Amino acid sequence: MGRRFGDIQAGYDARMTTTFWRQGLGMVAACLGLQAHAEGQLAVGGPAGDAGYLVGASVVSANGHIGSGVTRYDIKPLWAFQLGPFRVSRSRANSLLRAGRERLETGVSTEFDLFSDWRLGASLRLDNGRSFDGDPEFQGLPDVRTTLRGRVSTGRSFGERWNWSVSLDHDLLDRGGGARLNTGVNYRYPVSRRTNLDFSVGGGWGDARYLRTLYGISPEAAQATGREPYRLGSGWENLRLGAHFETALSTHWVVFGGLDVSRVLGSAARSPLVGRLVTHGLGVGVAYRSK
Repeated sequence: MGRRFGDIQAGYDARMTTTFWRQGLGMVAACLGLQAHAEGQLAVGGPAGDAGYLVGASVVSANGHIGSGVTRYDIKPLWAFQLGPFRVSRSRANSLLRAGRERLETGVSTEFDLFSDWRLGASLRLDNGRSFDGDPEFQGLPDVRTTLRGRVSTGRSFGERWNWSVSLDHDLLDRGGGARLNTGVNYRYPVSRRTNLDFSVGGGWGDARYLRTLYGISPEAAQATGREPYRLGSGWENLRLGAHFETALSTHWVVFGGLDVSRVLGSAARSPLVGRLVTHGLGVGVAYRSK
């Protein structure tokens, strides 16, 4: 009975992954088709040919759910530039490149209006994977390989301060990354003409392949390391809260920072790889933008 249930679950998870993959391809195709007719409608605060760049850095204190959960302190560069309808960015640089409260995609991306209040976006970004080489407790477990993820997203504004977004991304190189769904609500409070506060709440869902790659231990890995195998299916991965600020010191210089808190959920939280259920990311930085 247990094996039969497992086979049924595996088949269901495979069908769900296939469905998400087909839907993702369909949405990307829709993006490309619509973009051919979207001249002048790009949601980047200006015409399609508008250009600009941003460079900066931030000091970050953060820990992760996976592994020993040790807090790390890093200096992280960030940059973004605009080429016609396309943006290329690292970290949260896209949210600082343009005035306005829309949440822009990380990686190579484009975004345009669908209707009066709705936006549709598409992007490509690198997922750096994971290695346990520096974690003695989990050393020997297989790495999660770096891969390329494609993302489609949509969202809309509710009044001047609230907006909602949802995105679906998939491992395009088939390296075990599976599919993820993320959604969230953001509230922006304008302290002054130059300073904004943003408060957000969101959650992430993963298919079986994504969660097993990130939180599972395969029978082969268990046998090689002397651990118990851990297999999980699709489900909610985390709940996230955020509070951020950005202040324009001048036309070109911007100071920013904030706090993000994440709580891992469900079967992912019960994984033996999870060293910390609640994590944080705290940072502050400065950036220069061309316009």
